Amino acid sequence: MPSMQDGLLALQALRESSPATMRRMSLCALRCCEISCGLLAVALLFSCASAPLPSPGWETEPPEILALWSGTGVLKAGAARVALNSPFASPMAGYVGASCFRLRELRDPLFVRACVLEKGGRRFAFVVLDRVLIPTSFRAAVENRAEMQRAQVSGWIVAGTHAHTAPGGFLEAWPAELLGMGSFDPLVFNHLVEQTARAIAEAAVNLLPVRIEEASARLPESCASWVSYNRRDLDAPSDPELSVLQFLAESARISSLTSDRVVARILGFAAHPTLIPFYLRRASGDYPGVCCRTLEAPDRSVALFAVGPSADLAAGSSGDHAPAGWERRVERIGRRLALETLRLGTLLVPSGTEAPFVHLMARVRLPPRVAWSVPFVGSEIASHYPEHAILQCVRLGNVLFATFPGEMSSELGARIQRMILERTKARRVVFWTLADHYMGYAFTREALEKGGKSQHLSAYGFELGSLLEKHMTELAVRTWETWQPGSQQEEEAR
Repeated sequence: MPSMQDGLLALQALRESSPATMRRMSLCALRCCEISCGLLAVALLFSCASAPLPSPGWETEPPEILALWSGTGVLKAGAARVALNSPFASPMAGYVGASCFRLRELRDPLFVRACVLEKGGRRFAFVVLDRVLIPTSFRAAVENRAEMQRAQVSGWIVAGTHAHTAPGGFLEAWPAELLGMGSFDPLVFNHLVEQTARAIAEAAVNLLPVRIEEASARLPESCASWVSYNRRDLDAPSDPELSVLQFLAESARISSLTSDRVVARILGFAAHPTLIPFYLRRASGDYPGVCCRTLEAPDRSVALFAVGPSADLAAGSSGDHAPAGWERRVERIGRRLALETLRLGTLLVPSGTEAPFVHLMARVRLPPRVAWSVPFVGSEIASHYPEHAILQCVRLGNVLFATFPGEMSSELGARIQRMILERTKARRVVFWTLADHYMGYAFTREALEKGGKSQHLSAYGFELGSLLEKHMTELAVRTWETWQPGSQQEEEAR
């Protein structure tokens, strides 16, 4: 999530905007933002250091494998999209100093999207919510729902699109509530749980035989410069790579279909969805929502947006002025990504209906959590970050998905991706961040030593980057090597 500096810069932009724009905020809301940012600034100014919270064995403890299985046979897929507009008054999530605001209107519809796969008697679900992040308690709450149990999924990944003006109020931890998520409301949390379980159940109802098709390409230079940029270092590159994996039901195999039909697409792209000014208080899925709805409209397919490593990347260009032209940018970027997704259709490579399908889920112990530089409560804030991370890998054909439960820099993501590609025969590695829970930011040691935007939100010190390089690579290699042609392999964690 953006830092305190983001809030202060946005506030300054608001002050410089027109009187008509100023009137859109109440004086009370403006004062709340000023007071919140001011208190945080004072606290950081008079900071004091505390010892890191212990994490015994983190350097030598191997990942704990929670699940590892593979399946053979025909791949089937089903997908569903369920409304996720909050029926309750909700705070806005995503900006320091703005969590006291209540969203005042809905700019565009919000959804939870699910794609359920079945192969060799096993079911797996990909799930994406139009929300800024996934709280730690969310997975267990969904798994306890009767709808989820009826869907009979053996594993699942759940992630947020990281939209910064979507509703908050669903994470119960006072630092998060104060600094970006808004006050916890069990009604809001339960609504998310119910709708997510419903989406998975609906996706599991009508599973069709599908083949996998995948492709990726860099955005054309003509649009890459205004789609994303590096917000930590304006001279550093962004990541214009767009990855697409789609599940295609073939009419030749299904008598009820008159033509081939795309059941679902997974799009991978890296850029912070922070295009909409926070002070407007308009609930939105930002550019990922525009992109997905544009793709879904013509053919009843479901599009799932996988946010890539983008801790240092933002949508738009460095010269954009938030109060001016933001709505045009949201639509323009979202629609352009949808267009480039469709253009990749000529490059799609099929993997067939019997492509390898492997799932691995592991728990990794993290380095000691570093206390925030805030007097009296620095260690207490750090204690709300998790001691362990859930990491998942999925192999679909020649594509490897790797999850990370937080925000990873593009530099660290590219480094891990190269390491995985060097040790496997994967054609593509797609990172899915903001998945399963939230542990803040992850940068390389070099980036942390250099300093810059948002690094105070990295809670695990200089060692996290190298630990992730080691464990994520090893887990991806194990996932890749689990599948053997012509055999059914399965291992359940004891």
